[in-house]
Amino acid sequence: MKQHPILIILIIILLIAAGITGIYRGSQETEPAPPPPVEQTKPQSAPAEQPQPPPPHPAPQTTIPVRPVEQPHSAEHASAMRIAQALQLPPEQRSAALEKIANDSQLSPESKKALSEWETTGKGKVNVEEVGTVIPREGPGKITRYRISTEGGKEHLLVTIATPEKGEPRVESIEKAPADKMRLTPESDALSVVEGFVEALQRGDMDTARRLIAGGEVSDATLAGLCMMFEEGDLKLRERLPIRNMYHNEKNSGYLIHLSPKEKAANNRHSSNVGIELVRDEKDGWRVKAVSLDNLLTHYEQAAEQEGGVYFPIVKSPQGGDSLVLYFAFDDDKLSPRSVSQLRIVAQLLKRSNGELNISGHTDDVGTEVYNMDLSRRRAEAVKQALIADGVEANRISTRGMGKSQPRRSYRVGDSRQTISTIRSENRRAEIYLDF
Repeated sequence: MKQHPILIILIIILLIAAGITGIYRGSQETEPAPPPPVEQTKPQSAPAEQPQPPPPHPAPQTTIPVRPVEQPHSAEHASAMRIAQALQLPPEQRSAALEKIANDSQLSPESKKALSEWETTGKGKVNVEEVGTVIPREGPGKITRYRISTEGGKEHLLVTIATPEKGEPRVESIEKAPADKMRLTPESDALSVVEGFVEALQRGDMDTARRLIAGGEVSDATLAGLCMMFEEGDLKLRERLPIRNMYHNEKNSGYLIHLSPKEKAANNRHSSNVGIELVRDEKDGWRVKAVSLDNLLTHYEQAAEQEGGVYFPIVKSPQGGDSLVLYFAFDDDKLSPRSVSQLRIVAQLLKRSNGELNISGHTDDVGTEVYNMDLSRRRAEAVKQALIADGVEANRISTRGMGKSQPRRSYRVGDSRQTISTIRSENRRAEIYLDF
């Protein structure tokens, strides 16, 4: 019995030791263990998965640099672009590419020389501009001309591509040409003359435009009106097939010039065209004989109906020939910025000729006879003073007021307010008759 407490004490000591050991082991098992390999890799891969949402168009970002900026819209255009792309290659690759083009098209030695010698002296990429069509000399099919250039380059390449009625297009010829489209020679063909004539109109260069006319068959008023249209920025040559050949023989040629609005606004969506007839002179070569504006007049009439104030600057004069027209606001004799710009072109004509200028002022039908007569005189005088400010001699200009006695258009009973307002605004004008 005496040994029993000792045994109990031993048992208690053993139990305490076991408990301490269990506590130690338990603390080892519950200690946070290092994350398993899978968990360790998550923080490393997270940055690659983080960008959310993914880029909207990842593919184009990698392919844009190798895509051509411009896509061909025809087989002929693709042939011209192929030449342009070859001209942009590094020198060691360009020669081989141009040689292949020359051999595939069986170019003449002159065309090969022009192609190989052309220097891309300008800045930026090589541009391809469609000029127009030419009637084939023999057989059916068509001939299309392109102009290849660089910004600031001194010379361009004229590439003529022939397309048979059945078959693939082939480069027919390549020749170097001045960067200035208005630099023409008696040897220039009809298409080049038309291109140069339109370029002169776009630049407002009346001297060059007049030199390209045969005799005096196209009035100065017509030339001035065309220059005004281009300068005002309403119309431009359309990009595809801007100049189209309608007929051609040894002595005569006719072209249709396709124009389109610069701004694709809802109220400016009408396209239009100008017809140009050329005649061939033995001394001067191709020259412009006549200009037809019928479709262009329709374009301006449609625009006037929609906008209530866009009018063609050329009208038929009661004296015969054409007159230029400037428009005024209601009860106003001040020239608009548009009219001031137009008068600069008229001043160019006067300063380069000995002709005289007759200006008549007009009003709408609102107001008394006496008041409108005075207003019409002031409008004519405002035009005269603007021309004098541009360097025209005062003694070459005569003016008169017509009041409301000679309306350009008249409205009818029952016409809408908008129609009446538009017609009245067309009658508030000054007409300039060029008696050259």
